[in-house]
Amino acid sequence: MDNEVAACIHHLEERFKELKEYLEKHYASKAELLKFREDVAVQFGQVQVRIAQVHTEIAQVHVHMAKLETTLIKWFIATAIAIAGGSFGIARYCH
Repeated sequence: MDNEVAACIHHLEERFKELKEYLEKHYASKAELLKFREDVAVQFGQVQVRIAQVHTEIAQVHVHMAKLETTLIKWFIATAIAIAGGSFGIARYCH
């Protein structure tokens, strides 16, 4: 009977070792999960920084577009005045 108990215990110990090896191979440990969490937090922070940079760049593009719009309006007004002045000059000369 003692041999049967010893054999059963030995068998259970072997199965426990197999299970332990399987778990170590296929599942992450707490330390590994904490390291992964830290890495993800760092990467998330880098993404947040990049998003802030993109928002800054977009704001700069909007400012540049507003300046161009102002310049275009000035050119349109100056061109209209020049064409009107030229037209009146030609009309006065031809009349």
